[in-house]
Amino acid sequence: MRTRITTLVIVLLSVISGGCATTLKGSFLEQAEKEGWTKEQQYTAFYYGLRLKFLKENPQGGYDVYYAVLTNKQALTILETRLEDLKGMLDYKNKGEAKYLEEFGLRAELEREERTLKAVYARLRLLENFNDFKANMGDSNSYQNQHSDRGFNSAKIFVEDVAGAYPFTSTQVEEARAGGSLKEIERIVWFSERTLGKKEPDPDDPEDPNKFIWKPVKVGVEFVSYKILGADRPKDNMAEYVEGTRLEVADNGNIKRESKPSLRLFLPNNGYGSVLVIDKDKEGEIGFLLPDFVERVGRVATAQNLMNDSVLSRLFYEDEQSNRIPPKTPPPITVTIAPVGGNKIDVWETNPNGWTVPMRYKNNTVDNYSVGLKLKGSDDEHFDHSKPNKQIEYFRKNWDSAGNVVEYFHPKPPYNEGNIEQISAFGKDLSGFFANGDRIEGRITSGVNKFIQDRPYAIAYAQSDKRWMLRDEDGDGKYEGRRELFGANGDR
Repeated sequence: MRTRITTLVIVLLSVISGGCATTLKGSFLEQAEKEGWTKEQQYTAFYYGLRLKFLKENPQGGYDVYYAVLTNKQALTILETRLEDLKGMLDYKNKGEAKYLEEFGLRAELEREERTLKAVYARLRLLENFNDFKANMGDSNSYQNQHSDRGFNSAKIFVEDVAGAYPFTSTQVEEARAGGSLKEIERIVWFSERTLGKKEPDPDDPEDPNKFIWKPVKVGVEFVSYKILGADRPKDNMAEYVEGTRLEVADNGNIKRESKPSLRLFLPNNGYGSVLVIDKDKEGEIGFLLPDFVERVGRVATAQNLMNDSVLSRLFYEDEQSNRIPPKTPPPITVTIAPVGGNKIDVWETNPNGWTVPMRYKNNTVDNYSVGLKLKGSDDEHFDHSKPNKQIEYFRKNWDSAGNVVEYFHPKPPYNEGNIEQISAFGKDLSGFFANGDRIEGRITSGVNKFIQDRPYAIAYAQSDKRWMLRDEDGDGKYEGRRELFGANGDR
């Protein structure tokens, strides 16, 4: 057994070194299964390998995570994945996630976590960019030096004086500045005012992609070019250093400069080309003064060469998070109580020819949807999510379209049985485990697939100020029943 564990640990380390952290567990268990291991042996070896690689023993006899085994780029990849997950969960268009966050009051906590991770990401990105900056400037003398500072080290990342620890400067420029020989030779102020500057969702109906508003955009930037001038007459008028500072233009025309430049352009030590450094974050935002882009560009003779889409789009970057607009609170639910002894009220309208959804909600490729699901009994306040042998009540397709259409599907065997240990949906993908340990993994496609029945048994949609539910009574594809959902969002 020890030989087998050692062998699989070697496989584990090779997967890590190959940069496949997102499929590490799956790759390991797949290899172990091919060797005929039992489930217990597979998981024992996997977590033993994790302890060898990622943990170190502390003085108390326990184990702490040993982050230094990761490179900065690996840590960045992990954070990028986490931030992308949070972005999807916090998007109000993902109605399943939005309802869950609202029900359990988790949105504020996840938004706080998102801000925290963005701050950590900015620091990690800073160290990578600083190493790239030194290499491009010619301050790293060898390949070894260029790559010797790429390992994750929290002591190097979380420093109090960021500018002092990671100066994106040129020794030649700073010495000339101190000696008074760094002279301004050019100043360019650029403004843009666009009446149709930015398209945003309509705040009165943010969930309808066909409704939007235009907001005017007023931006500006000041470029200042410098040259080191001595006693001799300069041989050319080409800039040797450039600073660019964003300008905020108020509606009344007042102009406010940011306190620090957000763009710098340097001449490298070898004199060939230029090194461009850009900070996309505006003053007051997470990451301000922490450069986001470092790249080698051709020699720039004048700041006018920097007034292009590549530079300006990064100076005036718009975060998608700023467009998150919560949907309007639905109207109150109206309840009618039938008199005692009265006839039973049938809330379903019937149509033998079948009701239809009155709008086109599928795009040409029939892929404008995300997937959700509901477990039987999960709406009970005493439901135990940790219990085994859970059962899926239905799957749903949430269509990103006019009418906010939701289709409901019964699961196919064996996914309709009380045999689920854990299952979750994100995007169109499902992931989880059966109670016997077998993995559940796959995608709910637009056509026939193994997870759901071929046709929805119910469809919900919104029209004007009402929301409706259609029901297929006998599975023939016709929706004979229809009822209004008073104040509901269509989630059953």
